[in-house]
Parts: sequence; structure tokens; C-alpha cells
Amino acid sequence: MRLLILLMLSIVSAQAVVTITPVDIGAKPGISGTLKGSFQTKRGNTDSDEYSAATRIAYDNNSSYVVWTDVSFSYAKASGAAYTNKTYAHIRYIHKLYKENLDWEAFVQSQTDKFTKIQKRLLSGIGLRYHKVMQKYGSFYIGFGGFAEHIDYTTSIDPSEDNTRANMYIAYKKAFAKNMKFSYIAYYQPKIDTLSDYILSNSVELKVKMYKQLSLNFAVTYNQDSKPAIGIEKYDFSQKTSFMYDF
Repeated sequence: MRLLILLMLSIVSAQAVVTITPVDIGAKPGISGTLKGSFQTKRGNTDSDEYSAATRIAYDNNSSYVVWTDVSFSYAKASGAAYTNKTYAHIRYIHKLYKENLDWEAFVQSQTDKFTKIQKRLLSGIGLRYHKVMQKYGSFYIGFGGFAEHIDYTTSIDPSEDNTRANMYIAYKKAFAKNMKFSYIAYYQPKIDTLSDYILSNSVELKVKMYKQLSLNFAVTYNQDSKPAIGIEKYDFSQKTSFMYDF
């Protein structure tokens, strides 16, 4: 275990990341949450500062619904010039339907990202989620729905957008031991009227408990936007590590 942690720390930069682990009704009754953050300063041959933080707060009534919110920000600069500047906020409400394994969900989201030229992205949507627990094999989730999206860009070259997108995802989680949990989620979000305009994302996460409520979280993310802002790459790849405190 120590070798695994040291290896991943050697190749991954430390910064906060919102956890991708699916939330289940009745898993943590009452109020619960997670805090994450990092700070790094370099002086001398390298002059840089990096800040990031994230939190998840959830309320579970232990019978029919759970509501949770994720909030995070990241900022970094080198030699006086910023190279990361983004925020993210997401609120989701999940409620049981008449079948035990079927839920309906509603969500709203806000984000900014200076370096993909997104001044503001707002969305709200609804959907259905089917989930199945298979004991030794973990928990599987399939979601389908849609959302309305508004985007303002930081340049006048890219016009504002108002889109309606389908929202499809698959997710998986499994606890390999009391101190190790694995999660995966993939989203496919095409525009309803232009299927060639889509957002695709994949995230893998490994959470390793270190001491009581303190854990290390390792995440790898690949995102693809088929039609990003002018001059922006179609894909983003990141590897992230963060300390997590659960309460």
C-alpha cells in the first residue's frame, strides 16, 4: 500500500478535486460532507503559487431522498501569470421512484474556466437513474435525462450559446477493502438538434484511507468537447491528488 501511494504521488500533482463517487439514499443518514484542499508555493528557479479547495455537503433523510452540493475552485500562477483559474458548483436532488432500484434526479450547475474561455456556464436538468448492487462485484449505475445550458465566453469572437442537451452516464463503484474505494463515471452529452456537437467525459478515482476520517484521493480525468471555443483544444487530460477529510 505504501509503495502504491508513493508511486502515484510521484507522478500526480497535488490539488483538490470534487469526488465522482455516486451518492446512495440511506448510505449516510443526516448531514455529512467532505473537505479537500491544497496549497503549494515555489520560489527560486521556479516562481509559482497554486491554490485549490473543494467541499461536498449532503443531507440524506435515510428513506426517500438525498440532496448534495459540490463546490470547488482552482487557481495557479507562474512568474506572475495565471495558468489556472476556474470555479465549479453543483447541486443535485435524488429521490426514489416506485421501484427500489430506480430514482429520479434534478440538478443545477455553474462553472467558470478562464483558460477554456468560459466566462459563465449555467445548466439545469432532470433525469432517471437505475442502480444495482451486485455484492462482490460492486455497484452499477445508468442515468438518462437532459438539461438546458447557457454559456457566455470571455471573448467577443465566440457568441453566447443556449443549448438543450441529452445527458447519459454510466457509473461504477466498489470497495476493495475497508480502506480503499474505486469509482468510475462516464458522461455523454450531445446537443438534441446537432448530435455532432457533444461533450464526453471519463473520470476514474481511487480513495485510500490514511487515518480515521483522513484519506488520499487519486483521480484521472479525460474530457472532450467536440466544438469548444475558438482556439481551444478539443480535449483535456488531468491527473490529480488531494487530501480528503470526511465528516
